Amino acid sequence: MSAGKTGVLLVQLGGPTKREELKGFLYRLFADPEILGIPFAPLRKAIAWTIATTREAESAKTYEKIGWSPIRCWTEKSAILLEAALAPSWPGEPPIVRSAMTCSAPLVEEVLPSLHAAGVTRLFVLPLYPQYSVTTTKGSFARVDEALSRMGWSPERVNAPDSWYAEPRFLDAHADRILAAAALLPDPEPAATVLLYSAHSLPVSTVEKKKDPYPRQIEECCALVDERLGRRFRSRLGYQSKLGPVAWLGPSTGEVLAELAREGVKQVVVCPIAFVSDHVETLYEIRMLFAEEARAAGITHYVAADGLNDHPAFVDALADVCRKALLAPGAR
Repeated sequence: MSAGKTGVLLVQLGGPTKREELKGFLYRLFADPEILGIPFAPLRKAIAWTIATTREAESAKTYEKIGWSPIRCWTEKSAILLEAALAPSWPGEPPIVRSAMTCSAPLVEEVLPSLHAAGVTRLFVLPLYPQYSVTTTKGSFARVDEALSRMGWSPERVNAPDSWYAEPRFLDAHADRILAAAALLPDPEPAATVLLYSAHSLPVSTVEKKKDPYPRQIEECCALVDERLGRRFRSRLGYQSKLGPVAWLGPSTGEVLAELAREGVKQVVVCPIAFVSDHVETLYEIRMLFAEEARAAGITHYVAADGLNDHPAFVDALADVCRKALLAPGAR
């Protein structure tokens, strides 16, 4: 381990906290080459702006239903809690931890200068995506690389893990949230409840062309949480947040709910397995849209597990990832 001040940067997608931020958020989201998949930047940006303009009004209605996105708040809190968790046992000066977003304020390029000004010479970038995807993790690293290049700053970079969904405390956090949700159901017998994991979907073409390990890692993560729970619930996996007419990973969460209803299932717990902080996907899709679909289909008791947010075990998992990467012999 080298000497010098260490900085940890938590990177998240972001989300609009008010209407004025929405169009910029949508534009940055679709302008990402890993999202839209158009290599020619001027054309990609023009299409991204058109999509953002077209979707703005409808997206605003959704965000208004949840009081706009809390993802910035939760990510900033994660940074504060992580810094506090690392400090007591850290050899020498503990890391400075900051959070940044790729698609909304505070942007990566806005936060990195504060780490530079603080004297950071060693930088560890930790995307808050437990399962790797070219559309999320890869894009986060690329955004940091671009910002550092524009700044002309070359701190020592420490290799970050592509994924960290198998971290024991991460699994503990999900298990605890699931059990807390299941405790709200009227029938306490595990056999009466189905645990439905819901993950953000991806276009099938992205997975196939780029050999994205995301769906495999999602399935492995669900199996690990099942194991953590002692396999007490029958579990299923569904994908959500599909956009556009192309084929996406399935089955969709809505399709799984409809199938469970046809089987006569009356109690369902939904776990947002690919989301670590509450955002529109958890607060609107899972808690409102899918809840309504479940009730309409005949599932009388539908409960969504809380996001990991500030769960102590989740913070422990982030701290463990940092320690393994930064304190390991010969870490770079």
